[in-house]
Amino acid sequence: MMATTMDAPSLIALLRERDVKLWVDGDQLKFCAPMGALDAELLAIVASRKQDILKCLRQAEALRSSASTIVAIKPEGSKPPIFVVSGHGGDVYYFVALARQLDPDQPLLGVQPRGLDGREPLQSLEALAYFEVAEIRRYQPQGPYLIAGHCSGGTLAFEVAQQLIAAGQDVALLALIGSPFPTIFKPVPQLFYRFSRHAKGLLWGSLEERQRYIENKLQRRAAASTAGNTPQMAARERVESATMASVRRYKPRYYPGQIDLFVTSDEWRQSRPWRSLAETVREHDLTDYGRDELLLGSKTPALAAALTNRLRTI
Repeated sequence: MMATTMDAPSLIALLRERDVKLWVDGDQLKFCAPMGALDAELLAIVASRKQDILKCLRQAEALRSSASTIVAIKPEGSKPPIFVVSGHGGDVYYFVALARQLDPDQPLLGVQPRGLDGREPLQSLEALAYFEVAEIRRYQPQGPYLIAGHCSGGTLAFEVAQQLIAAGQDVALLALIGSPFPTIFKPVPQLFYRFSRHAKGLLWGSLEERQRYIENKLQRRAAASTAGNTPQMAARERVESATMASVRRYKPRYYPGQIDLFVTSDEWRQSRPWRSLAETVREHDLTDYGRDELLLGSKTPALAAALTNRLRTI
C-alpha cells in the first residue's frame, strides 16, 4: 500500500476518499469509518502517523479561523496559481493528490467558504462567489486568473469567473471538473439519482452483496451522526446545506469566455447545457473515470495530464 509513503495531507485525503470522518477532540484523534473502510494495515498506518495527522488537522482549523481563507495546498512554483474553489462541503483537502501530480512549478491554492470557522454561511451563490473573489484578489490583485471547481464547486467557479470578468479581469482558465449543470441539484433530479443509485445496490448482485450494501449505508449514517456532534463537523454541515441550497437557486447567465469541461463517466453530469452559456466550450474526455476517483483515487494522473495539456496553451 502506498499509504506508508504518504505525507499527512495525502493520507487524510485517502481516508476521506473512503468516507472516514476525522476530527480532533482535545489531544485525541477520533474517527468514524464505514464497515470495511479501514483494513488492519491502514489502521496501523493511521496509528503510527497519529501525531502528524493531528498536527495537520489543527493547522487546517487554524487556517479556517484566520483572516484569509486561501489554503496553500501547493504554494511552490513561479507560474500563476490555480485557485480551486470550494465544493458544497467546503473541503479542499481532496485536491492534494491532484496538486502532487501537476508540474512542480505549478502552484495550486484552495479557496474555502465563509462558515467553516463558525460564522454564519453565506446564503446565495452570488454572495459566496463575491466573498471568494475578494479572497482571491487579496492574494493575487490582478489577473490572469486560473479558476477550477469540482462537482457542485463547478457552479461556484462559474460565478467566480463571471464576477472576475465583470471587474475587468482576465480569466485564462475556467475548469469545471466533473461538474453537472446546476439544475441537476434540484430536489426532483436528486431524488431520481438517489433512487437509481439505491435501486442498483438493493436489486443487483447476490443476497450477500445486497446485505453488505445495507450494512454499509447504516454504518455511514451512524458515522456521520457521531462526527456531527463536534463543532467542526456541525459547521461543515451548515456550510454544505447553505451551499447546496444556493446552487439549486442559481440561474447561470451567458459567460463571455471559454469553459473547459473535464467530462467524467457519471450519468448525471449533464455537460451539454453548459454549451449554450459560453462563447467557447472545450470538452476534455475523461469518461473512463468517475468524478471522485479523478481527485481521490489512482486515476488522478489522468486528470493532471489533461489539465497540464490545457495549461500549456495559456
